[in-house]
Amino acid sequence: MVAMAGDFGADVRLVAFMQYLRVLFVATAAALVARIGLGDAAHSVSLLWFPPLNLGFSVTLALMLTGAWLGTTRLRIPSGALLLPALAGAALNASGMAILQVPEWLLALAYVLIGWSVGLRFTRPVFLLALRTLPQMLASIFGLMLLCGGLAWMLTRVLHIDLMTAYLATSPSGLDTVAIIAAGTQVNMAFVMALQTLRLFTILLTGPAMARFISRYARPATE
Repeated sequence: MVAMAGDFGADVRLVAFMQYLRVLFVATAAALVARIGLGDAAHSVSLLWFPPLNLGFSVTLALMLTGAWLGTTRLRIPSGALLLPALAGAALNASGMAILQVPEWLLALAYVLIGWSVGLRFTRPVFLLALRTLPQMLASIFGLMLLCGGLAWMLTRVLHIDLMTAYLATSPSGLDTVAIIAAGTQVNMAFVMALQTLRLFTILLTGPAMARFISRYARPATE
């Protein structure tokens, strides 16, 4: 969402503020639900920050750089630097043609760069605007969490899965955050990751079109 915001004229700073606030609340709620629902069976997962690098790491770097260059410079796809490497990586990884390797230190570096690029754009007026709109942001986040909780309950009525699996599968948090929580619990990991990945790519594929529609027809509020 942060990557797509700048391509469609949205205020990247406000988008990032709300997105990271959403992840904070949703991830905290998911961790609490896992702890309460599973008790001592829920445990934290230790991360291997510097694993041995293999050929998959070289393929990952090549895919990142080539996909970002093609998506933005040659094909000029909206959010091409994100969409093209993501789709190509999913196709390669799912087909078994290449096993990509993304070590934790590379993820952390990417998050740091995104944080700096967004945080350094904040000014005092934008910060005050974010504070003024904080109640609306919180209301939308809590409403989204309740909606996804209702969807999780519906999944348990339709499919033969437990509530914890359904909750993590429909949680509107980051894919990596849900993966870490799910890996430390006794849930159906395959179902959780399948539904979360489907949600991610649905958002990536429909997000640009929705953003283009909103930026075309939305009008800024007048004082």
